[in-house]
Amino acid sequence: MKRRNFLLTTAAATALPATGFSTLQGKWDVTKKEKTIQGRDQIFKDYVGMTMKEHREELRSRLYDEFLPFWDKGGYDKAYGGFICNLTTEGVPVDDEKFIWYQARGILIYSCLYSNFGQDPAFLDIARKTRDFMVDKMYMGKGRWAELVHRNGTVIKGPDPQTDVYGWLTAALGLAEYYKISRDEEDLILFKASVQAALKAYDSPDYLKGTKDEGLRYQGYSMDVIRALTRLFKHHSDKQLNKLMDEHLDRLMKNFFNPKYRISNEMLNHDYSRIAGRESYMFLGHALETQWMVMDAALMRKEQSLFNQAKNNFRRYLEIGWDHIFDGWAGEHYYVFEGEDHGAGPDYSTKTMWAHMEILIGCMMTFEHTGEVWAMDWYKRVWDYVKKTFSRGTGAWEQAVNRRGEPISREKWGINPMRRGNFHQPRFLMSNMLSLDRMITN
Repeated sequence: MKRRNFLLTTAAATALPATGFSTLQGKWDVTKKEKTIQGRDQIFKDYVGMTMKEHREELRSRLYDEFLPFWDKGGYDKAYGGFICNLTTEGVPVDDEKFIWYQARGILIYSCLYSNFGQDPAFLDIARKTRDFMVDKMYMGKGRWAELVHRNGTVIKGPDPQTDVYGWLTAALGLAEYYKISRDEEDLILFKASVQAALKAYDSPDYLKGTKDEGLRYQGYSMDVIRALTRLFKHHSDKQLNKLMDEHLDRLMKNFFNPKYRISNEMLNHDYSRIAGRESYMFLGHALETQWMVMDAALMRKEQSLFNQAKNNFRRYLEIGWDHIFDGWAGEHYYVFEGEDHGAGPDYSTKTMWAHMEILIGCMMTFEHTGEVWAMDWYKRVWDYVKKTFSRGTGAWEQAVNRRGEPISREKWGINPMRRGNFHQPRFLMSNMLSLDRMITN
C-alpha cells in the first residue's frame, strides 16, 4: 500500500467512526458531520478509484443495460408471469420449470425496483404477475408452497416440509417486499402463515427425518428468518414476530457463533448445543452473509453493540476466506483443523458469485454507517475480481468459478449447470446504489 493510503487508513480507521458516519443517531458524536462527509468521497475515490457518483453510474449500467435486458429475453415469462431460471448464456429457456425460490426472489427484486427507482409501472407489472402466479399456482394452503411447477403452474413437486422450508421462508420474503406496495391484507396473511409453517416443521425433532442431519439446527434457517422479518419490519410492525426476531438474532450471535474458534458453526444439535466433531467447521458463505443481515437488523433497531459484533465477525470471515494466491473468496467450507479428507482453512475449489455479492453489500454497508476504510479496501479488491471472473459479457453472471477463476458447473450441489440467478446479482446492485445515493445526498 502507498504511504499516503497507509496513513489514511490508520488515521481514518480510528477517527471516522467517532465523527458522524453512523446512522445510529445518538450513539456516536455527530458534531463534525458536514466536514466528515465532504472527505468521504475522496476516501472512496482513493480506494475504489472513482467517485461515488461514478461508481453509482457503473452499478446502474450493470443493472439496467445488462441484467434487466437479459431476463426480458425469456427468463421472465410474459405469458403466465414468473421466472424460468434454466437458461442459455443468451437468456433462452432450456425447460419450462419454475422453482419456488426464484418466483419469490423475482417478486422481491422487481418490487424493489419499483419502490426505489422511479416507480416504473413495468416493474410493478412483473412483480404483480409473478406474485399472482406464485400465489395462484404454488400455494398449497397452511403456509406451504409447491417446490417446483411447470410453466403453466402444473405441479411437479409439492410441499415437502422435510426439504424445502427454505422455499416457504423465501416466499415470505418476496411477499414482505410486495406488501410494501400492495398493502393487501392477503399478502400479510400469507407471509405470517409461511413463516409459521416453516417454524413448525423446523422445530420438530423429526425435521429431516431419516437423514444424517435429522433434527439439526441450521444457521441458514435463522438467517432466512431475520432476513424476511427485517424486510417486513421496515414498513410494518408486529410484536409477536418481533419476539421471533429476538430469538433468532440471539441464536445467530450466541448459539451458532463459537467463541472458542471465533467462527460461526453452520449446524447444531436440536437443543442448539454443539455437534461433536463439527465444532471447528464453518460454511463461510452463510456465515458472512448472515453478518450483514444482522447489521441491517441492528440498524433498523438502533442497536449499536449488535451492529459492531456482526461487523467485526463479517471482517474476520472475509479475511480468513480470501485466496491470496489467485484472489477470490472461498465461500464454502472452512475447517479450523486438518482432517482425513480436508486440510485446515478454506476450500478454494469453488468460488461462488453469490458469496462475493454478499461481501460487496456488507463492505458498502460498513463504510456508509461507520466510515471505516478497510471496507473500501476490500470492496475494491472484490469488485475487481467479480468483473474479471463472474461478469463475462452476459447479463446474468457466472454462478461459480474454480480456484483459478475459470467457470465451472455446480452439479455437485444438484444445481442445473444452466441455472441463472435472478437474485444475488441485482440485490447487490440495488442495495449499493441506494447506499451510494444516501451518502451522496446526505
